Parts: sequence; structure tokens; C-alpha cells
Amino acid sequence: MRVKLLLVITVWAIIVQACMATAPIHPEAKRHNQTGVANLQKGSLQDAAVCFRLSLEYNPCHADALHNLALVYMFRGNLTLAEQHELEALECRPDLVQAVNGLGSIYRSRLELDRAAELFSQAVSMDPGYLDARRNLILTMLDLGQPNRAQKHIDRLKILSPGDPFLVQIEYRLAR
Repeated sequence: MRVKLLLVITVWAIIVQACMATAPIHPEAKRHNQTGVANLQKGSLQDAAVCFRLSLEYNPCHADALHNLALVYMFRGNLTLAEQHELEALECRPDLVQAVNGLGSIYRSRLELDRAAELFSQAVSMDPGYLDARRNLILTMLDLGQPNRAQKHIDRLKILSPGDPFLVQIEYRLAR
């Protein structure tokens, strides 16, 4: 009997989580998330965090707001909370490439370069045109001493974003 009850509870939890992940985002959650992004762009981390938390009150599984809150914690240097929010964002929406890239950035900051490279590669696989992930992958490959793997992505970045100032920096780094 206990096994059946545990099975029913487990299935119910999976169904509820799936429904939350696919539920439409409340308009106020969207609005507060957008206001938070504007505050984040202005450098107003406290106001941004308040907006993201308010957005999450409307939709606790609003992946964009969770990712954006992770950015606030990254800027504050609290990588533990940043990681927690990126993982929550990915639970809510596994296809959120920004959260995959963000998680990679956290691991790169911790010098867990192999783990970071895997996540940046995953983000590039999810969206080959996501330039931030490709740039992060290039830097991480160079830090890992893998210039050949980095060059493959440098060549693609030249096509995706001709004249990208990042390319000038990388070419300088490679020339040294």
C-alpha cells in the first residue's frame, strides 16, 4: 500500500511540475520581470532583485525571472545563490539557453573549466547563434589550452558577427 501511495504522489508531483512549467506567464509577472531587466541594465541591482522576486510571486516557475535573479546574484558575487536560481530556471524550462550559459559562467568563475565548457557547448548546440555562449566557449577552450577547438568557434563567430570587438581581443590573445 505504501509503495502505491508513494508512486501516486511521485506521479502527481511530476504532473504538477509539468503543468507549472507550461502554464502561461501571468501578465504582471512579465511586467515585473521586464522592469527588473531595465533596472539590471541601469546597474540598480537591489531594485532589479525586488522586481524579479515580485515576478516570481505571480509565477514561481517563471524561468526568465529566475535566470535574471541569478544574474543579480552573479553580479553580487554570490555564486551559490546564482547557481541555485539557474538550476531552478532550468527545472522550469530546460530549453532556456540563457540559463545554461549562466550556469556555465558560474562554473567558469569557480574555475571548473571542464564543466563550464560542457555547458557552453550545450548552449551553442541549443542555439548556434547565441553569441554570448560561443564567446564564453572560446575563452574557456583557450583557458583549457585547447586553441584548435577554440579556433573552430572563432571561425564561426567571424561569420555570425563580423567586426565583433571580441574577435580583436581574441586575435590579440592568440598572437601573444
